[in-house]
Amino acid sequence: MKNIYKIFVLFIFTIGLTSCDPNENFEILPAVESFQIITPTSGSVVVLDDTNLTNTALFISWSVLEGSVGSTYNIEIAETGTDFTNPTLLGTSDGANFSMTVEELNTFFLDTMGIDPDKASSMDIRVINSGETTQTIAVVFTPYTVEYTELFLVGSITDPQWSPEDALPMTRLDFNKFEITLDLVDGDEFKFLPTNTGWDGDIGEDPDNPGFLIEDGEANLSGYSAGKYTITVDLNTFTFVVEELLAPEELYLVGNITDPQWTPEAALPFFKSADNVFTVVADLKDGAEFKFLPTNTGWDGDWGEDPDNLGSIIQDGEQNITGNPAGKYLITVDYNTLTYKLDVIDNLFLVGSLTGWDPGTSFPMGEASLGVFSTIVDIPDGAEFKFLPTNTGWDGDWGEDASNPGRIIQDGEQNLTGYEAGKYVVAVDFNTLSFTVSSINEVPASLYLVGGFNGWSNDAGNPQFTEISTGVFEITQALSAGDEFKFVPVAGSWDNDMGESKVSVGVLEQNEEQNMQVDEAGTYKITVDFNNGTISVVD
Repeated sequence: MKNIYKIFVLFIFTIGLTSCDPNENFEILPAVESFQIITPTSGSVVVLDDTNLTNTALFISWSVLEGSVGSTYNIEIAETGTDFTNPTLLGTSDGANFSMTVEELNTFFLDTMGIDPDKASSMDIRVINSGETTQTIAVVFTPYTVEYTELFLVGSITDPQWSPEDALPMTRLDFNKFEITLDLVDGDEFKFLPTNTGWDGDIGEDPDNPGFLIEDGEANLSGYSAGKYTITVDLNTFTFVVEELLAPEELYLVGNITDPQWTPEAALPFFKSADNVFTVVADLKDGAEFKFLPTNTGWDGDWGEDPDNLGSIIQDGEQNITGNPAGKYLITVDYNTLTYKLDVIDNLFLVGSLTGWDPGTSFPMGEASLGVFSTIVDIPDGAEFKFLPTNTGWDGDWGEDASNPGRIIQDGEQNLTGYEAGKYVVAVDFNTLSFTVSSINEVPASLYLVGGFNGWSNDAGNPQFTEISTGVFEITQALSAGDEFKFVPVAGSWDNDMGESKVSVGVLEQNEEQNMQVDEAGTYKITVDFNNGTISVVD
């Protein structure tokens, strides 16, 4: 291998470990009595270790064959018992000895001979010169496994292309096992490097054995269609796997937070917020655990956290995601990067030119429903604003996605702007990563309930809300299953009637509203808050 090694040699010559008769040592040519291997002796044991790279691991000496001065001696090696049917040239010498360092010998056994590391293997050695052959000696060798602490991917996908200094670091999964996930385009080619400082030790595909890696005579890995791939390299076996990553069309959250617990059929559906990106809002309690499913019909293809790379997701060897403090979270799973993250959304604040862009004076928004926040605010001409998870700083701010109007993002966002002066209900829905800014008239002095419970009769007899605090109206009303209702500021008039937003549950809407509805018969407390623009219906 063209590798960087840490090597120590425990070079032990043990004589007489076997009781083989010398006649059992196979030879092609009879050994001339004066042409004999002197060292090592047959039965020696050589155990290699990974501490000292340049130590001598093997020293072979022989008696000089008469008349061979100036000629070349060939040192051959073969597995014991093969009778040198397919010998391998260990090396050559013009003198009466030959030696190899630990690095050279270990590399020879692993790369050239293909011997399993950390396993004792008996090898026959002989020396040949001018048609004469020494006796055969048997030596037991144990090569060691080379440890790679790093591995890099280099190729046409790096910038600049084929630049070792810009090679992509791979994630170390285990001893000599590495992985990387990346996007390939048609025509991309690549190989692997043990360092990002140069080309020494580069590794590519064995052209004669697809799926295997070699260092000499290697080919670039290529021929993959455009897409996202996970590339895994195992340098214990010098093999690789390139697997195209296909993101699921749907995603579900399953765990002890569902009812029943850990039931795929009860799993919470994610919202597909971007290409290969899914989001869901969840109210997590202490001890919550969960993972992800591509369908809600069973456990096939489940995803969890990579225990060796927290924040990353894998399918095999995964663990449940747990350990988060109790709270309400936006959970994002990104199959472009095979990662997930949790953003706390217990609160939301509106900040902008209305508040002098000071987080400390930002407007608190009310929670209309799980993951939905709203407020009613007077917006002057030219006003700009965005949203904050806390009123203590700018971390985690949200704004409009310039490429998708009406959607919110955290990175590359822009301020919300362009509204005429007026009073508006501003709502943010983390379930769909969207926002609405809807105009509303002044806060009414009174409020009335109208709906199916009284045949939609809108007259002076409509039930009237009680203003329990400034801008907050409340009423208790008996309703039948399926009853729908809405609100009017003046009994007997449909002007400025109000209902619920069609896109955000629990948000007050005056223009594109829909009726509210109860599923079961009962007596309900209905609260309409004109400070936050929220509607609460409690049985």
